[in-house]
Amino acid sequence: MGKDKTKAPKVEAPVVEPAAKKSETTGTVVADMSAKKGLTQSEKLQYVTELRYRVSELKEEENPPVALIAGYNMMRDVAIIDLAAGEIACGTSATGFIFSGNEIAYKALTAAAASLGVILPEFKSLPSPSKKQLEDVGLVGVSTAKLLTITDKNVSKEAKKQKKAEKKINDEAASGEKPYLKDHTKIETDEQLKEALGFQLVNSDIAHPVDRLVTATQFYRAYLEAHAEKSDNPEAELAKIHAFSLADLLQDISTMVPPTFTASGFGKMLCVSAETSNSVVSAFNMFKRACYDKKTKKYRYSDEEIAAFVRVLIVWWASSQIANLSDSIKGWNDSIKTLSKDAKANAKGIESAKSKVEGCQNAITHFQDMIALTTDPSFDLADNFIAIYKDKENANYRYAEKLYKSVMDTYYDGIDIPELEFDTALLNVQQRIGIVLNMFTSPLVKRDEYSEDNLIALSTETEAGEKKEGETEGEGSKNS
Repeated sequence: MGKDKTKAPKVEAPVVEPAAKKSETTGTVVADMSAKKGLTQSEKLQYVTELRYRVSELKEEENPPVALIAGYNMMRDVAIIDLAAGEIACGTSATGFIFSGNEIAYKALTAAAASLGVILPEFKSLPSPSKKQLEDVGLVGVSTAKLLTITDKNVSKEAKKQKKAEKKINDEAASGEKPYLKDHTKIETDEQLKEALGFQLVNSDIAHPVDRLVTATQFYRAYLEAHAEKSDNPEAELAKIHAFSLADLLQDISTMVPPTFTASGFGKMLCVSAETSNSVVSAFNMFKRACYDKKTKKYRYSDEEIAAFVRVLIVWWASSQIANLSDSIKGWNDSIKTLSKDAKANAKGIESAKSKVEGCQNAITHFQDMIALTTDPSFDLADNFIAIYKDKENANYRYAEKLYKSVMDTYYDGIDIPELEFDTALLNVQQRIGIVLNMFTSPLVKRDEYSEDNLIALSTETEAGEKKEGETEGEGSKNS
């Protein structure tokens, strides 16, 4: 396994302690359900929902910036839909919870649900819960509360299929039927390894979707180490394994198992974010904000790890779409071959099938472009960012505008930048764009002119009228 595998369309628990210590990951794996194992699925759903929307319970001075809350909540939205879809897939005709957010928050939840194959009803159609229902979940007096019900009709067939498979493997792990799912030393075949990694990626004991990715890499590293110790030259083999980065491990895992339910949702959302700004930078910033921890006021993972997650999730999902489209093309071409036996009588059918093939081919090109945007990004927009941003007539202005907002929301949210320092802020935004792009390129083409050292601290007015140095990096953006 090589150190840099980003050129190929792949990705990026119990695990033995030594492997966890040797892992590149510095983030603490937090299982929100660890103290809630006695809850039913419905109770877990309400619990995660309240973690999502009860930001108002924090004291005002403790509230993190609005944009960070919005990003962080993207993770919760995925967790909410993951639990709800799981209930429906396992036979419940309808599930629901008290939604205590506002209409804007509901739009975000709706978008996350759609990326996972779940269609939610319109906000205006949601009924208000009864007084007793509010009392049962401790939300008495919350005037914005709505009763959200998700039924079988709201969840796509593919989503239900995925969630059923995930429940099955979780049940097998819990029963001890397949000990190798939790214990890497019990793995005897490549198929068992794939199955075990598949379980680690959907382990229901770990609520945070990204933490599942991390535990999967830890499990995989431990497996590789165990095999290396049995080799003819264990010291050399172990040295190679210890050099593997989070990105290396994730990428290998993605070649062995298909994207999970939540990974597909993240991949699609990140692809849309990158597409709308024509840059992977906005996707990185979106995911970085999603990794903000409101309790510690720090980001759960380092920037390099976040870049690895984004690259893996986009490439993993886009590659799966390409594979599905390729299968569809084969099917349509087979139909064309059959219909061509009587081309005159089947002319319309042949024409329709050819149109379908063309549509699939165009879609494949689109996903290939998204992979290239992530694994081999251009620096053109970074190099010319300031000139483009100041020229609204420029064809790329809309992209520059989106990148500006993305960077400002991530690194300067809540900071009032004086007009006199606007040009300095633009220089910093340009640097941020280049710094992020450097994390997605090969070491051979990294650009030295984009560096943390080139960022300029901004002076900002506090509420008391005093001046302080504005942080150019979100507080604790790297775990200590």
